[in-house]
Amino acid sequence: MDLKTLREEKFTSSKFIKLKHYKYEKNGKEYTWDFIESMDSVAILLYHKTKQSFVFVRQFRIPLYDYQKRNNIKLDKNELGYSIELCSGLVDKNLSLEDIAKEECVEELGYMPKSIEKISDFYSGFGSGTSKQSLYFAEIDEDDKISKGGGIDDEEIESVFVKVHEFENFKEKIIRSTTLDFSYLWFMKFKAQKYGL
Repeated sequence: MDLKTLREEKFTSSKFIKLKHYKYEKNGKEYTWDFIESMDSVAILLYHKTKQSFVFVRQFRIPLYDYQKRNNIKLDKNELGYSIELCSGLVDKNLSLEDIAKEECVEELGYMPKSIEKISDFYSGFGSGTSKQSLYFAEIDEDDKISKGGGIDDEEIESVFVKVHEFENFKEKIIRSTTLDFSYLWFMKFKAQKYGL
């Protein structure tokens, strides 16, 4: 992405979000609440058996870039706006959540998991706009590699392999969401012993 071309424009409408404004009364006084209606999503914790590694996504995120610039957060210019995340995507197709999750694995990382396991559903943005994320786990190997990945359209996605035993140190050096930490703790509780970790 050429950051020289990145500019903020006046918001009018979007196919991804809808701005909402509610009014209500309490004890004779009128109040308002503004929030965003957004799409649900899926996220997948991928574990590469041979490499004994998690496979994450490094991706440029304009909202993160905007936040870091507004708050004058000092980072190397190659890190500004970049986060490390689980493979994820919006529920914007007429497919099952499991099929959307598998499709995201192929689009972003190039792997097609043979099977996928549901971890749980989570809700976020209770004040700013509630949406649900369905979290999954999938085990992969090089036999499951069917494309180069990297995302579609304008996405800028890189694969990041992190050895399970190195995750604790790795997480302290990156911009991440709570889902990354939760997924790691879930893996250590329910899967680590299976893989001899």
